[in-house]
Amino acid sequence: MGRWYSFELMVKANTPGQRNGRIAMWLDGELIGDFGSLHLRATETLKIDQVSLDLHLKSNTRAVARKWYDNVVVAGSYIGPMTSADAKRPLPPTDLRIGG
Repeated sequence: MGRWYSFELMVKANTPGQRNGRIAMWLDGELIGDFGSLHLRATETLKIDQVSLDLHLKSNTRAVARKWYDNVVVAGSYIGPMTSADAKRPLPPTDLRIGG
């Protein structure tokens, strides 16, 4: 609560027939998980062609649950988190609006 996080996820499909796939995760620019030597596909025609962003909650009857996403990027190479010149924290968005 009261803080913005920069979360990055990287998925690299393996070469068919090899265990060279990789999934890695960063939080605020710091590597927090790295899983290599993965076999994710057996054929060249299976490509990563979809990305989804979801909010997952169990039953919540106490309050409305909200989650904001800002500056979502899908890229072919590592970009890194947005940081200010004087701090290593993600910059918070300045134009949040609730509702449609």
